[in-house]
Amino acid sequence: MLDYLTRTDGSPGLYLLKAFATAIAGTIAVVLVASQFIAGPDDTPSDISPLTLAVVLLFVWPAMVTAMLQGLLFFARRLVPTYWHAAAASALLLALGLALLGGPQTGIVFAWPFFVYAVVFLAWQLQSNRLARGMTLALQAMVNLPLVLFAH
Repeated sequence: MLDYLTRTDGSPGLYLLKAFATAIAGTIAVVLVASQFIAGPDDTPSDISPLTLAVVLLFVWPAMVTAMLQGLLFFARRLVPTYWHAAAASALLLALGLALLGGPQTGIVFAWPFFVYAVVFLAWQLQSNRLARGMTLALQAMVNLPLVLFAH
């Protein structure tokens, strides 16, 4: 069903658009279902400047997540039978970490995009680690861009 995420022979830009749509659509579905069972985070105002938020969400956070994913995937690929399993295991571990830090709703909401990021990383890693990191970073920045644009 998500096999199109494993095909890297076309345009990287078109690939990113497909991956972006997959990450956003899945996240919306997860949020709609999870919001029926788990209370959302408090709406406390933030004192973070828009520029700081943009730098963190578009550069720092994607770099951190990509580095963590690369490490987790390195080990997961050796422990599970397929790349799909490795992507799922890595995404679940990252989501669990976020759930412990930010509450269960945070982990649940991030599980799907982490899975998509992991699949993207593994697909592009077959060409090179540089491309895998670059495409994963670019996808995360695309997913976070609406947050930057509409946060304040």
